[in-house]
Amino acid sequence: MQCVDLFQEELKTALKPLQEKLKIFKDCKLNWSQTAEHIKIQAQHTERQIKEEFEKLHQVLRDEEAARIAALREEEEQKSQMMKEKIEKMSRDISSLSDT
Repeated sequence: MQCVDLFQEELKTALKPLQEKLKIFKDCKLNWSQTAEHIKIQAQHTERQIKEEFEKLHQVLRDEEAARIAALREEEEQKSQMMKEKIEKMSRDISSLSDT
């Protein structure tokens, strides 16, 4: 029995550094897994921020587009009205000259 006990003790002694190494590897793997998860969450958060910022920029551009189109239509309306009045006056002048 003494030989078996001695062999078991040697085996435990030989196994101890391997168990410690295994624990270090497992701790390292856990740390890397947590880091990878943190990177993933951080990337998702940053992507969300980028999308929000671009949506704000798109809204600014849509508002600017609407304002410019409204201004263009107002200008068109004013110029069309002015031309209509000039045409009406010209028609009256032509009619007046034709009557004489």
